[in-house]
Amino acid sequence: MVEDDPTAGRPPRDVLLESLLGRLREFVASPLTPGSQVLRGLLPPTEIDRGARVVLWDGQDLGTSYALEIPLLDDDGEEIPHDYFIAALRACVARRESLGPPFPDEGFAVPVRDARRHFLRTVEDPPLALADAVYLPLLALGSANDPVPLSEDGEEEAGEGEWRLLGFMLVDERYARYYVRWTETGVVWGLDFCMRDEAGKVDSRGGTVNMIFPALVSSHDLERFRRPVSDIRCQAVYDLTAWC
Repeated sequence: MVEDDPTAGRPPRDVLLESLLGRLREFVASPLTPGSQVLRGLLPPTEIDRGARVVLWDGQDLGTSYALEIPLLDDDGEEIPHDYFIAALRACVARRESLGPPFPDEGFAVPVRDARRHFLRTVEDPPLALADAVYLPLLALGSANDPVPLSEDGEEEAGEGEWRLLGFMLVDERYARYYVRWTETGVVWGLDFCMRDEAGKVDSRGGTVNMIFPALVSSHDLERFRRPVSDIRCQAVYDLTAWC
């Protein structure tokens, strides 16, 4: 790790838990599943636990609470991609009755089910809903605020800029538009990303937009994808559905 890395010197497990908590905390008040499951807690693993425990309930009756034990690392010891974490967790919630008999948590009166194997089988290619496809670019664009060179060679006169996500709209079942401001010029762009592939399956490529978009800007290639449409909320619209 580099010296200015904010994770330097911290236990790797704490770093993973902090990242996981950042993804889950919105579900304390907003339903995680169509059945109005919300987050009651995220329990860090003890020395004898095999994974972190996600505690869910219906938001009204604590007696409905249960926990799913999930891994922080995959079978190869690598960090699990959090882009797909929520979708994989939903899949485990839907299958919780088949995950084996519950066992008690050592610290709280909550039944626990071991979801680790099903989670790992699901997380690489989870069953995504259209809402997941909309969310993935928000996750990518909202966290990608480091300066992006406007040219590949980083020429001084080209300067540097960065983008800021301003808003978005699911236009229809096929694509969504994300509004970003390029801070170097103040111009607002509309970026159209694909929500479904040609077969109609929900598309997960929007999670790679924080790599594709800067590359197109840096290589001055973005203009090729300009759409001949008018949008009162931006100066130009770019069709990136073939990429993301």
